[in-house]
Amino acid sequence: MSAHSLLSAVVTDLQEATRERARPMAPDDRRAAMIQAVIPLLKQHGRDVSTRQIAEACGVAEGTVFRAFKDKESLISAAIETYFDPLPLRTAIAGIAADLPVEQKLGAVLRLLRERFAGVIGLMSALRMTDAPPPPAIRAAGDRWMDLLHDLLAPNLDELGVPVELVAYHLRLVAFASSIPPFNVPHRFSDDELLALVGHGVLKPQGS
Repeated sequence: MSAHSLLSAVVTDLQEATRERARPMAPDDRRAAMIQAVIPLLKQHGRDVSTRQIAEACGVAEGTVFRAFKDKESLISAAIETYFDPLPLRTAIAGIAADLPVEQKLGAVLRLLRERFAGVIGLMSALRMTDAPPPPAIRAAGDRWMDLLHDLLAPNLDELGVPVELVAYHLRLVAFASSIPPFNVPHRFSDDELLALVGHGVLKPQGS
């Protein structure tokens, strides 16, 4: 390739890259990106987060934020609804391999529940929502995750000492309690410690 051809190719590549960067995002994509950018700020600053901080995190001007959302509270409400959506938890539980040993399955579910509760409690605390009713997304979650647990543990029913529903209640109780900060002081419980607590309560003794 001649020097002139090489230069032309480089210029063309740069022009294509510039056009790609300049291509505007679809409105729904822009809103979704803003919501994801603001969630860490809400965890850190709560409702005291400024519109300037939001704009900087989103990489846009403040005016752009308010073209996507009518005000800061609307953006916060959208972020709450997105963060509390139970679908990611359900998807993660559904993605646990069915051929794992039963204790590994229980450990994976417990870990997901602890992450879920810790995130929800942390965000509600930062937003001073601890005395308010649970958001609609939390109330609507229902017991769908328990149905997924039924499917996950279906190959292991003979290894369980209690019904799957009780396994679910044990896991949920332990995960929730251990996600409340004062309950982890002075000893911060690990996933393995809590799994041992739950496992010995729901699995049949060896040899039985």
